[in-house]
Amino acid sequence: MLGFEVMIWRETEANMPKPWEWCVARWLTGTNGLAWLDDWAATGQVENLGGNGYPLHFRIKAGTLAQVLAGGLPANDSPLVIGDDYVLPRGFNGTLELDTAKLQACPEDEWLVVEAWDQS
Repeated sequence: MLGFEVMIWRETEANMPKPWEWCVARWLTGTNGLAWLDDWAATGQVENLGGNGYPLHFRIKAGTLAQVLAGGLPANDSPLVIGDDYVLPRGFNGTLELDTAKLQACPEDEWLVVEAWDQS
């Protein structure tokens, strides 16, 4: 496994065709780059809805997402991955694409949908 592509949508848009401009946030992360979701699930601010990696599904409160991303992407302990034509460093996180206006338009208690697609 290489890691995940994480995409976050407003729940009202989750079942609609997904042009990228509807994303609240989007980024790539390493194999352990979803551990923060499990940590927040213990607080009730994230719900793990399961899935098989194509995709995995979570729900997160908008206020929690804003808190998590205030300091940038969550650090992770993903291992170094070396492939035929790529290298992902330890703790890999790609570039965060965050639409702050969309996130700020969400009430803090609004549930957002998180899709995490296995990049294997």
